[in-house]
Amino acid sequence: MPAKRLPYPYVEPEATQKTRLEIEVFAERLAHEWGYRNGESFDAVCKTAGVDIEYSHPPNEIMLDIPLEKQPVIWLARRGRKRDDRVIIATALGHWALHVQETCEANPGCGVQALYQPEARDALDEAKAFGLAFLMPSEEFATYWSQGRSQTASDRFDVPTKIAYLRAQSLELGDTQ
Repeated sequence: MPAKRLPYPYVEPEATQKTRLEIEVFAERLAHEWGYRNGESFDAVCKTAGVDIEYSHPPNEIMLDIPLEKQPVIWLARRGRKRDDRVIIATALGHWALHVQETCEANPGCGVQALYQPEARDALDEAKAFGLAFLMPSEEFATYWSQGRSQTASDRFDVPTKIAYLRAQSLELGDTQ
């Protein structure tokens, strides 16, 4: 795991201020373009998106690292759980897709690090919304939610039950308490 504070300047991702619907449509489009198929490994998706996945021992402070002139890396805990890792990867891809280009253009000569605990949460909230939509497309999710609520959706999309609840809340599907 790289250090949280690097020898070269870095910045955290800057929020785009896109609406939830804009993020939703963008995430579902990129899932299709990057070849995401529910339940399959993220390796091919990340390769298509242009990022690597690496594993590290604690402390795990950095979700996505974009060093100067090097390959971007999504960092996962070495002993993480598969379902949690899928959510982290989708969230990191949200940062990659939504924030990195504009952040780099606004801060030339700086690397970008998306932290698990950022100073400002706006960009993280956008990346999480992207991740939910990427993993669980709205129409398909609503169908599985209506068939069996959280457990059915959790099993179908291979995410933790709490994440299925968050997705249902974001879609205002009701019965999410």
